[in-house]
Amino acid sequence: MMTIKQLYNDEKINQILELWNQNVKETADCELDKSERDALEEQIKQYTQSTYGAVFVVINEQDQLVGYGIASMKQDLVSDIVYGQIDEVYVAPQYRRQKMAKHLVNDLMDWFHQNAVSFIHVQVDLENESALHFWERMGLEKEFIVLS
Repeated sequence: MMTIKQLYNDEKINQILELWNQNVKETADCELDKSERDALEEQIKQYTQSTYGAVFVVINEQDQLVGYGIASMKQDLVSDIVYGQIDEVYVAPQYRRQKMAKHLVNDLMDWFHQNAVSFIHVQVDLENESALHFWERMGLEKEFIVLS
C-alpha cells in the first residue's frame, strides 16, 4: 500500500534528490551536478518550512520514497493575485500507471484550495505529449505558450 504525506522537515530530501536526478536522466539525458543538487536541496528545505511551499512524497510499503510533488504559492506583481505553481511532479517508472501521480496532484490541489488559491499553473514541455495529456485530464487547460 502506497501512502502520500506532506513533509514538514528534511527527513526525505536525499531520496527526493535521487529521484529528481533520475527524472533529469530520463528527460534531459544528463545528471544534476553538485551545485544544482545543493540549490535544489536548499529550495526543498525552504518549501518544507514555509507556508508558501509544499512538498508531498509517495512512500511504498518498504518506506522508500517512490515519488514526489512540489508546489508553491506566488504573487503576481501586476494583478496582486496569489496563484499556485506546481513546480515538479515525479513518480518512479516502476510505480507509474497506478494513479500515484493523480493522487499526488490531487493532494497538491487540495493544499492550494486549503490556502484559498484558485489559479494554478504548471509548466510543461510542448514535446512531452504524455504530460500535456495528463495535465489536461487533471482539469488544467492550455493558457499560453512561453517561447525561449
